[in-house]
Amino acid sequence: MKTSLVAFALFVSASLAQAHVSVDPPRVQAGATYHGVLRVGHGCDAAPTTSLDVVLPAGATHVRASAHPDWQLLQTGNEIIWTAARGKALAPHDKGEFAIEFQAPAAPGPLWVKVLQRCQGASMNWADVPAQGTSTEGMKTPAALVQVLSPAEYAAWQAQPAVEGGWVRASVPGQQTSGAFMRITAKEPTQLVAVSSPVAGVAQVHEMKMEGDVMRMRPAGTIDLPVGRAFELKPGSYHVMLQDLKKPLEAGSTVPVTLVFRNAKGVESRMDLRLPVSVQPPAGGGMDAMPGMDHKH
Repeated sequence: MKTSLVAFALFVSASLAQAHVSVDPPRVQAGATYHGVLRVGHGCDAAPTTSLDVVLPAGATHVRASAHPDWQLLQTGNEIIWTAARGKALAPHDKGEFAIEFQAPAAPGPLWVKVLQRCQGASMNWADVPAQGTSTEGMKTPAALVQVLSPAEYAAWQAQPAVEGGWVRASVPGQQTSGAFMRITAKEPTQLVAVSSPVAGVAQVHEMKMEGDVMRMRPAGTIDLPVGRAFELKPGSYHVMLQDLKKPLEAGSTVPVTLVFRNAKGVESRMDLRLPVSVQPPAGGGMDAMPGMDHKH
């Protein structure tokens, strides 16, 4: 029986994941001690990062920051300031990690970490928070999010499958369908029960197989994922079919895709992906859809 639906976000596009100030790990169990890092993905355009002014919400208690090599640390309650020593600023394309820990609230919910990133002659205030929910889609400077989860939700998150190699095939104006592809590796008995994307009117996992000398395609329904072995969604086989596209999918852009999993206890969890759009697999591998396939359902 389905007991809950837990939502988690995963950015498969590496460049996008590194573009903002973020926290890792992005989840903590309610009431537990969070041990993680604040990640800075870049400077302020072409300016190097000279300091970080971090403010954690009141729900986070016993906040403690760790010293960063060649940076000065100043902490007052839930405000932390790291300042680079002369000549030690983070170059515009350099990435930095700053360790923090705190006691998570007893109640589940979002924790927004606001960061004022100061650079030479510029700054970026990572403090935008959605009016409702946790989606920061479309925000230029979103705050970093730590989601506080119940024990059951945290266990479901830790057990979620790993997703690798995700991408979506580019489309042209007037084209109504495309496909999304990836490798999914389950850590425990898990089913893939649904898929969706805001760029498509309909999104389903489809199976392609030969029937006689014709390749046919049909909805696959619920997928039992093998444990410890990658299940491939790829051209010419199982894949995510995106139908009734609402706009062309341009190469170089990204597409939101949501996967819904169900574990052996019936707990469902949602993984929000952002997949890069390409005319071919990013690594150059994969198998093209076979000619003569018949899209019958």
